[in-house]
Amino acid sequence: MQSIPLIFRCDASSEIGWGHFKRCYTLAEVAQQSGRYKTHFLCRPLPKSLEKKVRDIHASISILNEQATLEEDLAYLHSMFDLMTRKNVIVCIDHYDWTSECFKELKRDPRVVLLVFDDGQSRHYESDFLIDQNLNAEKISHSTSAHCQQLLGPKYTMIRDEIQTLRQSPTERMAESFQFLVTLGGGDRWGHALKAIEAAKMTSTKFEMHVVVGSQWPHLDKAKRLIGNHPRIHLYEDPSFFPQLLARADLALCGGGSTTYELAYLGIPMLTTSLASHQIPIAKTWEEIGIAEYLGPAEALTSEKILEKIHYWMERDQELENRGIAAQKIIDGRGKFRVLERSAKLIQAKIKNSLDVQSA
Repeated sequence: MQSIPLIFRCDASSEIGWGHFKRCYTLAEVAQQSGRYKTHFLCRPLPKSLEKKVRDIHASISILNEQATLEEDLAYLHSMFDLMTRKNVIVCIDHYDWTSECFKELKRDPRVVLLVFDDGQSRHYESDFLIDQNLNAEKISHSTSAHCQQLLGPKYTMIRDEIQTLRQSPTERMAESFQFLVTLGGGDRWGHALKAIEAAKMTSTKFEMHVVVGSQWPHLDKAKRLIGNHPRIHLYEDPSFFPQLLARADLALCGGGSTTYELAYLGIPMLTTSLASHQIPIAKTWEEIGIAEYLGPAEALTSEKILEKIHYWMERDQELENRGIAAQKIIDGRGKFRVLERSAKLIQAKIKNSLDVQSA
């Protein structure tokens, strides 16, 4: 069987974070492994570590001009279709800037099966699939075309292979000292992670703090000076072992984005903050269901507040364990397989309909 082109249109940067890319990458990873698809990424310039990830799974990548308009964006996609196929192509869009008109334009091409990721955006989706993995997705009224299949809720959460292999019960965590992870993602251009470093320096309480940042984080030098030779504060720049750091944490401070779902899958309780407005409902929902504690917007976060919460939760081992167990019941890690299976069924139906028309 000839492989089906699967094109991902997503971006990642310090301004928008890496969550869009991570969801697409996770789906690309399993699609590429299946042998039934040939995956391609179309992105504006990416951090080097993410470009490497694309090439590591043998997907191709095309780089758009940083200032490309939506019209140029669409034109590039159409040129890719013409080079790849005369039959069927799957396009997956995970991008805030794309408009309802863009989706409609894509669907004018009969070859296109369109998947769109959504985070509660006010858009109309002229697509074949709408994927909203958020906890409250089923309570939101999404505007879609009549034929669109809505894949809603955490059962469609994308969990990367490197995360999936590390799942264990929270009752099995065996670290000698309390492990506190700080990961505010690619969107922390303001340097809020510095507050966590300052918090750890304010106390003699013995816990290990692991701070994960991107290699292009503008506050890297200041963080290194702050930490100095502190024996219990560890700073990592785009570490290849990031999944292992997630998996061994007792508690994590993170933004209300895609990392919350990975932590929940691993059974790691969370302190959440919001670095952008779209993260607020996600962070608040995790708090409402008793998995995380929302500390408010990142700009209002203080070192004193972070330290207070570390001390509070260090004394509550059983409650942390209970939260981790509850989190794992919500995220089972099968979302990428469910999405790919639904897409494959639609392609098969299109092929069958085409053959029926030809034989009629």
